[in-house]
Amino acid sequence: MPAVQRYNGEPTSVVMVPYPSGFGGGGPQGYQTRMRIALFSECYSPVTNGVVTSLITLRQTLRSLGHTVYVFAPGVPQPDDDPHIFRLPELPFPRHPYHFARPFQRLSIDFAALDIEIIHCQHPFTVGRIGADMASRHNLPMVYTAHSLYDAMVTTIKSSLARTMGERAARTLVRRFCARADYVIAPSRHTRDALRAAGVRSRFSVVPSGVIPPHIRPGIREEKRAELGLDANTPLLLYVGRLGPEKRVDILLRAVSMLDRSALADPASKFRFAIVGDGQCRSELESLVHTLGIQHRVMFLGAQPHATIDSWYAAGDIFTLASPVETQGLVLVEAMAAGLPCVAVDRGGAREVVLHGEAH
Repeated sequence: MPAVQRYNGEPTSVVMVPYPSGFGGGGPQGYQTRMRIALFSECYSPVTNGVVTSLITLRQTLRSLGHTVYVFAPGVPQPDDDPHIFRLPELPFPRHPYHFARPFQRLSIDFAALDIEIIHCQHPFTVGRIGADMASRHNLPMVYTAHSLYDAMVTTIKSSLARTMGERAARTLVRRFCARADYVIAPSRHTRDALRAAGVRSRFSVVPSGVIPPHIRPGIREEKRAELGLDANTPLLLYVGRLGPEKRVDILLRAVSMLDRSALADPASKFRFAIVGDGQCRSELESLVHTLGIQHRVMFLGAQPHATIDSWYAAGDIFTLASPVETQGLVLVEAMAAGLPCVAVDRGGAREVVLHGEAH
């Protein structure tokens, strides 16, 4: 079993994700029986990303413990939505795989009738502000999970002026939003320390996001590798995630190019690299593959339903992540839970998940 983060002595692959101490007392680890919780997020299923995965896992876990959990997120109603999921009017966000809520909107439901006891915001933007406003209006505690460090993410913008202005704006936005929260949940010590360095003076609780233990069906590795045209001995490097500029998949492609030019012995010389995911940088990355001349090494598999992700982990041999701005790197926890060794950049929250020489 790979070395992974721990919270209260438990590895992050355990699904239970408790709220900070001080909320909902009376049960084990501070739980109150049958709390009524509202989750406010800028994205939710069918969008596939780390935030949505964390949110679905949290909701499933809390509901399994007897809590009632409502979700407020932009988008159109989905066939598998239940009555506790409220969809807000959305706007398309150019070149992104998901939409954001329309600004300056109000809830069209009787929020007070839901008898919410705690509000949990996932972003500091439109939907998060609605959640914070509801908390203030109804005198409810509000917690905010810092899934992303937005000031670090804007450093990947090409325009130097936009980078400078965006970084300052992001820090101001996050500081003001965190000031409204009773607790700020950070998925890693790195995230907490980065927020403090950006001027956030809120109360923190470090709670790594959990993952549902993988279900690897017998024979699925062979099936998936056959789909890719790989024999049993061909090493498969794997990346799972959004193809955004901050993910630095270009670094992985350049590493593949270096390996391609190396004098590797068989069967390592036959290695392939599979990219599972999509995003605004896909065409740029495909062009880079052609420039580097590594078309025979790289496979773009596109976005895949999260329910099938375990099968792709099963097909791989080594998981790779080059993003320097991860608050945790949930895909690393998923990959290790599936038994994959991980190679990750020694930056950000990833260095707390992948312990050099131990996470294998």
